[in-house]
Amino acid sequence: MIKKLFSYTRYEKESFIKSFLLFFLSMETLFAIITVLYFLNQTSDLKNEIFLKLKNYSYVLKGNDYKVELSPHSKNINFYQLYEDGDRLYIYIPIPFMEEDVLKIIYPEKRYKRQKEELLKEIFTVFSIVTVFILILSFAFSVYSINPLRKSLKMINEFIQDITHDINTPISSMLINLKMLKMKYPEDEEVKMLESAISKLNSINENLSFLNQEVRKNIADVNIKEIVEEEIKQMKNIFPDIKVKTYLNDVNIKTDKTALRRIVSNILSNAFKHNIKNGWVNVYLTKDYIKVVNSSRTIKNPSKLFERYYRESQRGLGLGLSIVQKLSEELGFRIKIEATGNKFSIIIYF
Repeated sequence: MIKKLFSYTRYEKESFIKSFLLFFLSMETLFAIITVLYFLNQTSDLKNEIFLKLKNYSYVLKGNDYKVELSPHSKNINFYQLYEDGDRLYIYIPIPFMEEDVLKIIYPEKRYKRQKEELLKEIFTVFSIVTVFILILSFAFSVYSINPLRKSLKMINEFIQDITHDINTPISSMLINLKMLKMKYPEDEEVKMLESAISKLNSINENLSFLNQEVRKNIADVNIKEIVEEEIKQMKNIFPDIKVKTYLNDVNIKTDKTALRRIVSNILSNAFKHNIKNGWVNVYLTKDYIKVVNSSRTIKNPSKLFERYYRESQRGLGLGLSIVQKLSEELGFRIKIEATGNKFSIIIYF
């Protein structure tokens, strides 16, 4: 079961932790309240028992079990009532034919402390055992409750795999036919528009492919500048109204080229797609990072941008940045985003 838990996705783990904490804290809080009430009740019973012992002793006053003192009488004194002063328990009893003084019978402090400690130890032992049981029960409950979500995600993943598999063949046919059309009509605007549309469809299909599989790393020396320039060229064809400025150094790193291209494609696509009318995009490339800055509408929840299917507009599927994060983690890259006013930037550190 533990091994199965480690195979959960990030969303399954999040749901598991939340359900576990909710169940465990609820049960533990309820049991803690019951334990406190039980302790108070047992303490009250112990005091009543001590009171009866002191009262019975007052009738005979034989033995050395309890300390007896002579105290001046006062209007505030009630006979045969248990008084408590810290760990001192005692009662007052009248002295026949004497009105000025009374007897004070005191229960031994050490004995009372020992009895309370034994009670606390007993309660703590039971509390610890029940807490372990609640932990096990919470774990089992959380695993059971996560199963429907796990099955649903599995069905979605299988559906996505089937879709990408079925789409691959027609996309391949379109790319071949497009290549032939470009050879026949190299400067035709409609062919260029068709190329942009097929490229966008192919990008979506590749995103879906990366969504449910780990990168099969084929580490090689990759020139990032070439990839960035190729992707920017495609974006300009789709978004001709966006002004682009590039500040690119010639950078080579050892990584998986396919995964890196998908990262670059997605962050550029995000910058162009979620831009404003007649907006701008600036791209920076150094030996340490690639940074894309673009004009943007105000982003409501920047912290949610990497969540799968999260969207703040009707454009896209909400997968691009989620895949960027997934691939970056697998390649050992680090991501940072900044959203200030009408400007958005994303930085990928190599």
